[in-house]
Amino acid sequence: MPRWMRRAAMALCGLLAIATAGVTYQWLATRREIAATPPPGRLVDIGGYRLHLWCTGDGAPAVVLDAGLGGTSAGWGFVQPEVARFTRVCSYDRAGMGYSDPGPSARTARRVASELAELLARSGMAGQVVLVGESIAGFNVRVFAADHPDRAAALVLVDASHEDDAHEVPGMARFVPLLSTMGIFRLLGMSFGQRVESLAPSVQKYARATRFRAAGYQAAADEIMHIGRTVSEVRTTRRKLTIPVLVVTGARGADENWRRLQQDEASLSERGCLITVHESGHVVAIDQPQVVVHAIRTVVEIVRGQDVPLCAQMAADGPRTPPRQ
Repeated sequence: MPRWMRRAAMALCGLLAIATAGVTYQWLATRREIAATPPPGRLVDIGGYRLHLWCTGDGAPAVVLDAGLGGTSAGWGFVQPEVARFTRVCSYDRAGMGYSDPGPSARTARRVASELAELLARSGMAGQVVLVGESIAGFNVRVFAADHPDRAAALVLVDASHEDDAHEVPGMARFVPLLSTMGIFRLLGMSFGQRVESLAPSVQKYARATRFRAAGYQAAADEIMHIGRTVSEVRTTRRKLTIPVLVVTGARGADENWRRLQQDEASLSERGCLITVHESGHVVAIDQPQVVVHAIRTVVEIVRGQDVPLCAQMAADGPRTPPRQ
């Protein structure tokens, strides 16, 4: 065998050894973390794979919380305990995220909405629900409301993505499956979603246990790589809604185009309203969770038949408390 072939073979063997070590390292570390910190909710089989559903509180209508890109149920740690004081509230992890099993590709809004409908049915959650979608999850809850109008009582869109905004796909997205499986992101300490330290102390352990899961990286990458299909789904299902739609948007860092798109989302319903939170950035549920709780309480009371204004003036500027870091 020529010398160059021997060198190439040795180099290939070395790469395979490194790759095998990386995959083993990633698998063992993930297994250890999940075993040490089990999910706070329950895993519901929706047809060959399970989604993590975490419900607290009592009352109707139930509220369902859907996190932004790369986020998990832990991202609602400031909001969920407060909502649980006046009704039943459930946060969940989309397929692949948090504690949930991976789901089929493509991870578009319609697939996510279909999985959520199955999750509600199989978990025994009857009746209409209030859907809260943050950032990219705004697409999910809007498609859900269009595809399952009998289940949607109201929408709360928290600085939600809009179909007419620019949606760029990072070039690195296609390499995420390989890099995550080999443990490269874990080795670099790189995770998607919000910093663990910015979350509510009560849920930080759950975020730490799941932040380096390969399935989470891959699900987030799949969602962003298929954002074009999601946008198309949102556009084709757009229609005038009759349910309350309360849009909460952060003012910090928002340009004129973003403000216009948020106003347009409030026009999705004849019962729509926009609340601008001047002391918050994009992640309102962490910067100013009180405003999100207030918005949810408002639509819950309206669904219960109470005569309350959809846009209360007291919420327009948000509570005058320092934003959480």
